Amino acid sequence: MKYKLYENSDNNTSNVLEEVLRNRGIDDYEKYLNLDEDVLIPYENLDNMNKALELFMKHFNNKNKIEILVDSDPDGFCSAAMMYSYIKKMNADYPVNYILHARAKAHGLDDDIVISDDTKLLIIPDAGTNDTEQCRELSEKGIDILILDHHESEEKNPYALIVNNQMSNNYSNKDFCGAGVVYKFLQALDAETWNEFADDYLDLCALANISDVMDMRSFETRYITNLGLLNITNKCFQALIKAQDYSINGKVNIHNIQWYITPILNGMIRIGSSDEKELLFRAFIEKDEFFEYKKRATKNKPTETIQESIYDRAARLCKNAKSRQDKMKEKGVKAISEVVDNLPIDDKVIMVDVSDLLDSGLTGVVAIKIAEQYNKPCILLKKHFDKKTKTTVFGGSARNIDNSPIDSFKDIVNSTGFINGEGHANAFGIVDLPVDDKEKAINMMNSILRNTEYDSTYRVDFILDINHVTIPLIIKLSQFEDIICQGIDEPMLAIENISLTRDCFEVFGKNEDTISFMVNDIKYIQFKCKEGNQLYDFLQNAWDDNDSITFNIVGKPSINEYNGIRTPQIIIEDVAVISTNSNDEDDDW
Repeated sequence: MKYKLYENSDNNTSNVLEEVLRNRGIDDYEKYLNLDEDVLIPYENLDNMNKALELFMKHFNNKNKIEILVDSDPDGFCSAAMMYSYIKKMNADYPVNYILHARAKAHGLDDDIVISDDTKLLIIPDAGTNDTEQCRELSEKGIDILILDHHESEEKNPYALIVNNQMSNNYSNKDFCGAGVVYKFLQALDAETWNEFADDYLDLCALANISDVMDMRSFETRYITNLGLLNITNKCFQALIKAQDYSINGKVNIHNIQWYITPILNGMIRIGSSDEKELLFRAFIEKDEFFEYKKRATKNKPTETIQESIYDRAARLCKNAKSRQDKMKEKGVKAISEVVDNLPIDDKVIMVDVSDLLDSGLTGVVAIKIAEQYNKPCILLKKHFDKKTKTTVFGGSARNIDNSPIDSFKDIVNSTGFINGEGHANAFGIVDLPVDDKEKAINMMNSILRNTEYDSTYRVDFILDINHVTIPLIIKLSQFEDIICQGIDEPMLAIENISLTRDCFEVFGKNEDTISFMVNDIKYIQFKCKEGNQLYDFLQNAWDDNDSITFNIVGKPSINEYNGIRTPQIIIEDVAVISTNSNDEDDDW
């Protein structure tokens, strides 16, 4: 175990909020903790906004048919729901339809969707910027295309009207999701039509920003997300929170939404059936429906048939899909690990053909796990037939590791000349890699990254002696419960010189794999310990309660609340044993 302070850290505990936020790149911590509307950027700063308004209003006033493409991720669902619901609020009878992808993980104008011939305006939220050829074909059919997107432009697309924060020099916030751009467009529509509807969708905008892993160090993104979570009115969003209440424990904050709501949405969108995903979208646009549902018998209640709202049904189906996905993911990670174990250890990037090992909807989530497990960027590829070139090519997903020395994995991938990566800098899709170029691509990346080292050293906010870890310090650091988000990780401490005897430890849990001890009324706890964990090994091998151990830990501070009792604690991430001492002899580890 290795650890080091954040660069330029003072290791000063006199103002832990300031110190931790400065370590995360927030210089004005007081402003960040007290954001107001001054951080908002005018929607007019987005290029083409006025033209987009004119285009939309032309079709709306003529009651032309509008279709909205729903992209295959939570941001896509939220942004399309916002756009659809706004139009219906303007005119409940307006001829607007939505289109969902038939294939998992399809994005933008992929070949699994069909645009109706009588459509006059196609709106594509959260996608479409780089779908130049498809836009050309639709434009030639007389269909106008409005793209409200946040993905980087890879090529010119003159066949659609694009509003995109990445392409707008005067819009400084680049950490804004597709729903964020849609929200800005709805603000512009409010001003144009003398309505006040846009803010009704701030909750979906917040959910999308969190789910699309936007960097919340952006003052505007954080402020809009804060506003959305303070007023959650969407019935589907409310049902998702209710369904996860046990895990959330009544605390609706960015961290809990990211860990307990986003995953069940992703599970549904990745592996749910077409009917299930369509039902989820109907729930997001608040189509009030009811279904008969047979609740399973329990110890105290027999099976009963109830009326289940579309919102509760959507939430239940999302949880079920997540459970199925987890089983598939676990199986996939195991199978792919066996392949990776046989790859050259010096490869700088893991690249695996998983065509026979993994469902296409899971390449992204499994790539994250493989990258974490091996501490290397990962690309998982699946073969498919390209109708245009009439050849078999690879598509797939790429993920970088946390705290990577590579700022943009996508730039590295694209610089090979063999691979085309589209999406975010460190989480993106692979498009049409010729099968025969796979080995050339990995060789090129090995060459580009030959001097890159993936450092597994923990970055910590404070390095403290065990006697300097106090209850007031833990209480102060626990305030980050509502602050942590993408870009602002939980505080991390390195705690040194812990010396305890065997009888100071408690080992418990179903599998006897949880270890805890108390020092200065602070509880230290490590979960899922197993052979190879030096602390676990000591406790397994110690013969006498007076056998002692000296060790350092890296851990995260928190407050544990159980039965109304709040206990300051450190959740141990890793352990390094310095020495052990038994009644019989001294052992150095």
